[in-house]
Amino acid sequence: MNDGPPQADDLLERIPPELRVARPLQLAPALTESELTARLLELASPNTHLDEALCFLGGGTWDHYVPAIVDEVAASVPPSVVTPDSPPPVLRTVFELGGMFSALTGLELSTAPFADGPSALAEAIRTAVRATGRSGAVLARTMNPRYRAIARALLSPPLTLQEAGYHGGVTRPSDVERLLSDGVACVVVEQPNFFGCFEDVAGLAEAAHRSGAQLVVKVDPIALGILAAPSATGADITVADAQPLGTRPLYGSESLGLLACRPGLAPALGGWRVERLGDAFAAVGTSAERVRADQLVRPAAYLAAVGAEGLARAATLSMDAAHAAQRAITTIEGLTLRFRAPYFKEFAVECDGDPEEVRQALLESNVLGALPLQAEYPEMENCVLFAATERRSRADIELLRHTLELLSDFRAGGDDLSLDADDA
Repeated sequence: MNDGPPQADDLLERIPPELRVARPLQLAPALTESELTARLLELASPNTHLDEALCFLGGGTWDHYVPAIVDEVAASVPPSVVTPDSPPPVLRTVFELGGMFSALTGLELSTAPFADGPSALAEAIRTAVRATGRSGAVLARTMNPRYRAIARALLSPPLTLQEAGYHGGVTRPSDVERLLSDGVACVVVEQPNFFGCFEDVAGLAEAAHRSGAQLVVKVDPIALGILAAPSATGADITVADAQPLGTRPLYGSESLGLLACRPGLAPALGGWRVERLGDAFAAVGTSAERVRADQLVRPAAYLAAVGAEGLARAATLSMDAAHAAQRAITTIEGLTLRFRAPYFKEFAVECDGDPEEVRQALLESNVLGALPLQAEYPEMENCVLFAATERRSRADIELLRHTLELLSDFRAGGDDLSLDADDA
């Protein structure tokens, strides 16, 4: 037996010789560090990022302002994994972030963060199942389609998941009530919903509670700056993705999921949490999640920096920007507001042309927007979703309007939809 270091041929022993490549690999010549850096920058140059493009996209991730202090705090924290055995300062941050989310939702019991919002939602449904002894859930179809898809992947089977339809962009309590039975553990709704519309959470809570089910509400944490706490409208469990609270939109998951519930649900709650014992902090439960400490501090630092007044201002400015953008867009021929229900910072628009062409033409003009909806909602064939946050100025909205107006003119004239940079 050879006790020396393994050779390259040793690693290939299990691969039959006739399947191995006998010739040298045809790789590009080696580069110096400076040459490699230049090459990587060249490869990255076609990418569009938010430092150079205007973002009117939403759909679950939003371009909210991140205070400089949030970046400073996050940069000072090592990217270690947060566990029940983490040092006391980390446990204290878990406790304080949970307390902030409890204060926003009005629900006293909060867990340690989850890897992302969909993971928190899946645990909320499991908690309702354990608490009620039932094995079904009714999900509003107005919820983010990715959340619904992930819930099905994680929970069904063994759980039975049904979907309630929508009318006018919102979920009607009467439609949910028709799906309820003594086997349904919870009703799950998003507030505001995927279309940006405000749901009748109180009415949905009444319908759920009459059948003995729990109400799970997935919230936009920024909206809690101006909305009543979910507990005040009947929510039993509330979850959120913390991305709007100090994390920029990124490819992949750089955020985390938050969960808070009524204290009576503690015996059914999975995951782990931190409790305060005098001046000390103790972890209760075990963790299967992988959350980094530098991710953990971002929403905590954001909420500490902006406070209740700053959160309300971010929500108000976002709502004002979205309504200004909607008014500007729908003055253009061929673009109409899809739903009349009150909305927060997102709205659906119906086009008289191909939504994908509109989206692509906007992208070529360095404007991100017009998320096509047909793939997830086949009945919305010509509809797109726009969003606006407190980062969008009047000048940004005017540029969006001007760009869409040029597209409309090009379509009316039978020209190509794409714009030159000088046109926009």
